[in-house]
Amino acid sequence: SDLLHAGTPRSQLQSHQQQLLCRAASAMARTSLLPVALLATACLLALRWAASPAVFVPVPTEPAALRGGAAASTAAAVVAAGAPLAASAADELLAYNMAGEWTSTFVQGYFVLTLGYTAIAFFSYLVLTKLKII
Repeated sequence: SDLLHAGTPRSQLQSHQQQLLCRAASAMARTSLLPVALLATACLLALRWAASPAVFVPVPTEPAALRGGAAASTAAAVVAAGAPLAASAADELLAYNMAGEWTSTFVQGYFVLTLGYTAIAFFSYLVLTKLKII
């Protein structure tokens, strides 16, 4: 920098550099004001939305409709209609693989997957070392 400003005293260069730094710092402070303002606005809108009464479901005005009447008789009719089907339902034991017991399918799957993924990793390592990537 001494070669570029051979006729300029060192103190003038330092003051010029300080002015440039001050300008850059003020420009950075101005640019960071916009994201902070946007974040504050988003937070205020979220708080306003959370505090509004439209967010929550209103309390039902007719509690008697929940306790009986046509709804209770309809539910009783549905239960009564399904009773013969429930009485004749077959109680079969389903072959569920993930119930905790060791089955042959589980053991075969374990070895097939672990050996397969080990082979993929080994051959990938061979290719990468042959190409001198690792």
